[in-house]
Formats: sequence, structure tokens, C-alpha cells
Amino acid sequence: MTTAPARDTARNARGITRIREHFAGGPWLHPAFRRLAFARAISSFGSWMQNVAAGFLLYALSGSAMLVGLLAAVALGPSIVLAPLGGALADRFCPRKLLIVFSYLEVVGPALMAVAAATGHLSVGVIFAGVLLNQVFGSMANPVFAIVSQHSVPADLRHAAVADLSVVYQLTVFAGAILGGTVVAVIGPAWAFGANAASYLVVGTIILMSPVLQAACDAARASGDGFILAGMREGLRIPLVRGVLLGAATFFVLVGPIQSLMPKVAAEHGENAMYLGLLLTGIAVGALIANPIVRKRVTDGPSAWRAIAVALIICGPATVLFGFSSLLWTDLLLLAVIGFTWETLFVSGSAAMQLDVPMHIKGRMVGVFYVAVTGCTAAGALLMGWLFTDLGVDHALWLLGGVTFLMSLGLYAHWHRSMRPERTS
Repeated sequence: MTTAPARDTARNARGITRIREHFAGGPWLHPAFRRLAFARAISSFGSWMQNVAAGFLLYALSGSAMLVGLLAAVALGPSIVLAPLGGALADRFCPRKLLIVFSYLEVVGPALMAVAAATGHLSVGVIFAGVLLNQVFGSMANPVFAIVSQHSVPADLRHAAVADLSVVYQLTVFAGAILGGTVVAVIGPAWAFGANAASYLVVGTIILMSPVLQAACDAARASGDGFILAGMREGLRIPLVRGVLLGAATFFVLVGPIQSLMPKVAAEHGENAMYLGLLLTGIAVGALIANPIVRKRVTDGPSAWRAIAVALIICGPATVLFGFSSLLWTDLLLLAVIGFTWETLFVSGSAAMQLDVPMHIKGRMVGVFYVAVTGCTAAGALLMGWLFTDLGVDHALWLLGGVTFLMSLGLYAHWHRSMRPERTS
């Protein structure tokens, strides 16, 4: 008869074996992917230090939830125009070289805020200008990074690579949000902004030292077609593309902006930047829980669309309940559900755009997806900031959660009509 310690030992051994098999046969086996993952970690770590610092300081300086929402719109608004432009450039020119240039240009905005904070000249205007400069180049860099990352692994590992890069992002959100709040409260905001500026220098240098990613340039030259509108028209005829974009628009207009408006929530539940960082980690924890599930269950376009619809059905009631919550542990639990939806939608949607659309329009479709994510978050941040101010945080969350639930039921019905026959035919 097997003893309990023996069973525990065997179970642990099986778990270790599964982890080794995952890393031995997955994207992490490839040095180019590991370098890109490190670059992603450094970049998102610095970005979230800046996000916490900028949002907290803006609310402290102005006391206005509307201005915090406007900052989110300024941060995300450039993506509406520039993400498709970045994707179109990646379809026509060398994505690796574009990414190097964009990474170095992204230094300017956070460096401006770091200098202003260090010299005592940080103001609402400087925060807006620094964030805008940062995002002008970041909006073009995001789809380019997605295209480059495809070429860091063999074709059969690209879906896993999308999921694993998202894990890296969420882990650094967790660390960056906590550390960003701590740095602002203990050392000062200049260090948070300076860390973000330094992170872009590191990213540009990593890509510069990774010539194996030249394959991305060869693919762009083979395509040669980079017209934005032509690629968008072709892509939007695909039912999968329309479904994914509808799901992204629903979440990122109605719920996703809560990350940007978290300073307002933190001001009602706590009173310092550390509390803000802690709330943001609740979203990151939910995303980390979702990632292995999405990695295993979402294997093609139809399953991605269905996963998005189901996650939104769960997210709507969680948002409503968040409006009733008044305790830290329930805040974190409900934010984890929102983070679960965020990760499901982002990984499923970006994987579908990268892997399930024709090769010659991938860059533009990835750019359109980033528009749906960032552009809708910008519009949603303005809407949420207005509702938080006029209705109050609780009533606004009840309204937004209810609308999300109703929209998700429609999205699921649309998936059932459009994609189910393809799976059974």
C-alpha cells in the first residue's frame, strides 16, 4: 500500500516533469524567444511603474477622476491611428529595424517626466505631455513587436509563444504595480519615470543584438503590400475577425478602463499609492490564472471567439459585484475575475489575429486589434471617468457590468450562429 508521503513525492515529481517538458519543448527552448521575453518583461515592468506614478500623481494634483480618465484617453488614443500604421509598416518594411527605432524614441516621454519630477517642476501638463510622447511611438511599436515575436519560434509554437509572452507581461504588471506604488511613496516619482525611460533603452539594445529576428524582415519583403485600408477591408470580411473585435470593443469600452481609473477606486478604499499598486495586482493575478487555461483550451479561431464570449458573460456580474464591495479581499477577488477576462480576451484575440488570418495582412490585422484594445479603452476611460464623477463609483460599476453582461450574451449567440457550423461541417 502506498503511503501518503510516497504519493506526495510522486505527485511532485510528475509536476516537475510537466514543467520541464513545457520549457524543454516550448518557446523557451529558442534563444530568440527568450531575448524577446526578457525585453517584454523589462518594458512592461517600467511601463507599469510609470502608470502607477502618473495616475496617482495626477489624481493627487487635480483630485479629478475625469482628468485621470482623460490621461488614459491621451495614453491610448494615439493607437487608434498609429497602431494600424505600425502594422502596415511591419507588413512592408523590416519589423526588426522598426522596433529598434521605436524603442529608442519611446525614451523621450518618461525621461521628460523624470527630469521634471527630479527638479520639482512636475505638473498636470508635464504628465500629459510625457505620457502622450511615450504613447505616440509605443502605439506603433506594439503591433511591430507582435509580428517580430512570431519569428522567434517555429510555426507550430507561435500560439504558445503568444500565451507565454502574455504571462511575462502579467508577471511584470504584478511586480511593476507594487514596486511603482512603493517607489512613488518612499523614494519619489522621478525614479519610477526614470526606470521606464531606461527600460526602453534596454529593449532597443536587446533587439539590436538579435540578428536571428531578421526572418521577420524577409517575410515583410516577400509580402510587399502595406496599404492600410485595403488590408482592413479584406480582414473585416472574415467573421472571426469581426467577432474578436466586437468582444474586444465590449470589454475595453465598458470594463477594461477600470485599470486606468483605479486611482479613483483606491482613493475611496485606501489613501496611498501602495494601495493602488495592490489593487492593480488583483487584475494581474486573475490574468495569471487564466493564461494556462487559455493556452491549453484555445487552439483555433472559433475556440478563441467562444472563450472571449464566455469570459465576458462571467465578467459582467463580477463588475456589478465590485460596485458593492467594500473590503480589500473582495476587491481583489473580483478584480481577479476582471483580470481573467482581460487575459482571455487579449491572448485569444491576438493569437487569432496573428495565426488565423492570411499572412499578407497579419500586420494590419494585429494593428486593428490593438486599435480595438487601446482605442476602445481610451473612449471607455472617458466614459467611465464621467460616470464615476456623475453617478459615483458604485452606481457606475452596476450600470457598466449590466451592459457588459447583456452584450456578452449577444456575442455568444453571434458565435453560435456564425462559427458553430464550421466546427461540425
